[in-house]
Amino acid sequence: MLDFSLSDEHKSLIDTAKRFTRERIMPVSAECDRESRFPIEVFKEAWELGLINPTVLAEYGGSGMGELENTLITEQLAYGCTGIQTSMLANGLALTPIKLGGNDAQKREYLGRLTAEPVLASYCTTEPAAGSDVAGLQTRFEQKGDEYVVNGQKCWITNASHANFYVVFATEDPSKRHRGIAAFIIDRDTPGVKVGKHEDKLGQRASDTAVVHFEEVVVKKQNLLAPAGQGFKLAMETFNQTRPDIAASATGLMQRCLDESVAYAKERKTF
Repeated sequence: MLDFSLSDEHKSLIDTAKRFTRERIMPVSAECDRESRFPIEVFKEAWELGLINPTVLAEYGGSGMGELENTLITEQLAYGCTGIQTSMLANGLALTPIKLGGNDAQKREYLGRLTAEPVLASYCTTEPAAGSDVAGLQTRFEQKGDEYVVNGQKCWITNASHANFYVVFATEDPSKRHRGIAAFIIDRDTPGVKVGKHEDKLGQRASDTAVVHFEEVVVKKQNLLAPAGQGFKLAMETFNQTRPDIAASATGLMQRCLDESVAYAKERKTF
């Protein structure tokens, strides 16, 4: 018989995330939404508590939690503000392809950065003409010796303004569709990387979203995450492993809506 009850450790994790949400996210959420501002100071406090990057393996400095634990955290943070929660846990989207496809050196360098200090990373697939259709992306790469040159644009990228590095998907030839796509890890300070306009969104305004331009960006061979033909598969498996977060976020938001509606109904006086 299946047992869906939570362990004491799970309950403790929920209590920690719930307390943090009520004490640190809810008091600033309305202001951050109005100002379209992600509260970096709150992110750093969440990192100190272990609520950020929970799925990084222990050998790379993480706590080695699974997706269940990640969704438990997500649900509680989303109760306070789905915008702040989205940016807080977007590292999970950026680190997952490194967990799945990276070699040991890449994992030690980039997963190690995320666990050594409170920094952000971004996952870059979406483009102006390639959103849900990842196979249609137009950002190009060309191999030159032991290096690669990347040119293109990514849009609606979460945490782009603050990211320490980007996981970028590009193609050697757009006509090859999914068969031409590769993946790279590109440091923020690489020449040719330029962060563009911060998007003034209708919702989730506390989550930073911006455009990233890649102009003749030279990427060293050691930062190739997946070769041409393997990048699309890596992107899809990353989505497979991280999409439960979206459901957890929606659950936390719906619980907040229900609680606020019940509280209002109890205090409202008609006529």
